Amino acid sequence: MSKKINFNVCGLSFKIFIPFFIVVMITTYMGFMPTVKIFSNEAGEYIASNYIGTIAFLMAVGGLFFWLGNTIPIFNNYLGGACLLPLLGTSFMNFMGWIPEELVNGTAVLMGGGFQDAYIAMLLVGSILIMDRKLLLGATARYMPVIIGSQVFALGACALGGLITGTSVFEALFYVGAPIMSGGSGGAMVTLPSLYSDITGTDMTGMAGQFLSYASISNVIAVMMAAIFGGITSKMKGVNGNGDILVSKTEKVIEEGEKRPATSGDYAALGSGIFMSFCFYLGGNILGNLPGLSVIPGLAWTIILGIIVKSTGLMPDKIADNTVYSMNFALRALLPMLIAGIGIKSLNFSAIGAFFTVGAFVIIFLGVFGAFLGAAVFAKLFGLWPYEAGVTAGLCCCNIGGSGDIAVLSAANRMNLLAFASISTRIGGALMVIWIGLLYPLFM
Repeated sequence: MSKKINFNVCGLSFKIFIPFFIVVMITTYMGFMPTVKIFSNEAGEYIASNYIGTIAFLMAVGGLFFWLGNTIPIFNNYLGGACLLPLLGTSFMNFMGWIPEELVNGTAVLMGGGFQDAYIAMLLVGSILIMDRKLLLGATARYMPVIIGSQVFALGACALGGLITGTSVFEALFYVGAPIMSGGSGGAMVTLPSLYSDITGTDMTGMAGQFLSYASISNVIAVMMAAIFGGITSKMKGVNGNGDILVSKTEKVIEEGEKRPATSGDYAALGSGIFMSFCFYLGGNILGNLPGLSVIPGLAWTIILGIIVKSTGLMPDKIADNTVYSMNFALRALLPMLIAGIGIKSLNFSAIGAFFTVGAFVIIFLGVFGAFLGAAVFAKLFGLWPYEAGVTAGLCCCNIGGSGDIAVLSAANRMNLLAFASISTRIGGALMVIWIGLLYPLFM
């Protein structure tokens, strides 16, 4: 019996969503879009849709594409369809001229006016402060060095791939390798372009499509490697832990953090989570502009502040945990419209074919293999099983995020290690952002 398709767009069922969708379409295409006049020194005066019309359109169209991408088999689990389809779909609509000019302008105003930064703040701060302190400290002591070793090997392999394919080491590292290890599709599509924009002073959000494409390719390779290496190592002594990550049983590392609610009916708690996330972002921006500290971008300082506060217990967990509400609000309510906005504002659809080159594939393949190999090697040094560490600290740093973690762990038959995979995606992705923030200026 075929599985029943569950329609859920913007939290609404099909029969409830459709009337609202029709209202948005009539407003957009029959001349009822509320507009404002915008003036800029570069473009002069022009007409843009106001925030209400812009957001409603992005939620409706982005949400629909997001649902389709999350529903289509294979495309959803292995190619990052939930994120890829809104990006490509809205970009194609804009390319074909199916989006009115004032709405394109309104999207540019919304995205360029800080909406993207707000999303990043809630996502990064929440992903760090939500973690259990014991799990975070245990991971820092033993698991984090394995992630670092994995990333060093991966970046080295990407550089080697650049030499093999005739690609510059700079491009191989920062424009091919880094996106596949920056914390999933959100990191590749949002965080990394924003970081590069921050460092260079040039808007680089247009790289989002390229970076997400590379992350999707990396995700497929990671899933395949998890399955293949599982079979190869299953009979290799001292390599495969059969599901255990610690070699020694004399020391216990917490594998599951304390369960916390993902949402709350206390909207003041949600508000406090949003407020704290924005303040962490502002604090990082302050540090990133101070003499002597500006070598690290403000976005990276935001991550560092979050890790310090959580690890030291400076903020009570009951308060810090409020950021999980703002993080999930961003992920569940804002992500589809954010991706749709990036597709309209930043992605040149006609240039997408240029992303899929043999050279890029070779670099990505070597990068993913380097991540697995580096994690396995460092696991031996820190008392972890090489295969389990290779899957979690290595391959789960090279996918599209949470759904990528599940796909990789399913292929490896290691779903019990999901907590470690989450550390790799969250903290490992944040760490890669810090790496890149430090290294990128040295290669400029």
